[in-house]
Amino acid sequence: MAWVRISDDFYDHPKCDAAGALGTALWVAGLAWSNRNLTDGFIPRRSALRLLDFEDAAEAVRYAEHHAGSNAVTHDVDHEDLAPLIARFAVRRLVMAGLWEEVEGGFRIHDYLDYQKSAEQIEGERKSSAARQKAFRDRRKKPDSTRPSQSDASDDGARNSVTHAPVTPAPNPNPTTSPNGEVGKQRAGAGTHGRPRLVVAPTADDPPPPAKAVPLIDACTATGLVVAWRLTDAEWLKIEALIDRVGIPALVEHARRLHASRSTPAHSARAWLKPWAGLPTGASAAPPPPDAAAALPTASGQSGPADGLFGRAMIRAQTRMNQEVPPG
Repeated sequence: MAWVRISDDFYDHPKCDAAGALGTALWVAGLAWSNRNLTDGFIPRRSALRLLDFEDAAEAVRYAEHHAGSNAVTHDVDHEDLAPLIARFAVRRLVMAGLWEEVEGGFRIHDYLDYQKSAEQIEGERKSSAARQKAFRDRRKKPDSTRPSQSDASDDGARNSVTHAPVTPAPNPNPTTSPNGEVGKQRAGAGTHGRPRLVVAPTADDPPPPAKAVPLIDACTATGLVVAWRLTDAEWLKIEALIDRVGIPALVEHARRLHASRSTPAHSARAWLKPWAGLPTGASAAPPPPDAAAALPTASGQSGPADGLFGRAMIRAQTRMNQEVPPG
């Protein structure tokens, strides 16, 4: 499922005022239809007239006429023809307002590709997501070479004296390793202000993150913010949008401040999504120069220059982003 982008102040635009309520509703429906059908803003004429069911608008006209005691609104037009007439009226208002452009065979949404993803971009993201999920499923199908076989466990473990079957060991109330032998969760060195920081090591079953998110993960890890990045596809899309809108340095700095302000630091990057969403566009998109950076607390509680571990991580992340952005 893809999404369309609409500014939260779109209804204040003069074109929406000119299109009216019916035209604006049809414009929004046209954006969704074009995005779902990958037409890059083109809407065939027949589809344009059927995008919305204007029967409720026709019902409002009937109600007004009934209470007015006359047919002054529709001027004796058959009520059964009202909905198609209203649809054509809304389309005409959109064209007059400049939100739609009449072209051969239908209409084209004005400046569609300036704000929405093209069909080629959406297809590419779908293929990338499918390949990532396939790789994840393939890894889960492979046997784990680190897990001992049943025969090995039987030979090395204690056996029941009656059935000669392996004895189930007592559960460990404080495990330090996962079933496949890898370190799952452990208390690492002190974090900000001397508090212990929970380190969650990735396992072989974790799907790889999107390429755009790798610089953010590297920058967080280099700064000492080691958390789990086991996110859904929808959450990865939010991460990618935040990287484009806010910038990696600002995201890492905000996560570092959250880590320092909470008594229990986050164990998953999912805990940062909501605070990150509230950051302004382009907030601190570039890291401060080393000589002007503020002092940051270190593990020992002393203040150190920001051009240390955090500053270097920000510079590496910004450099990697600049390398990935094609020249304008």
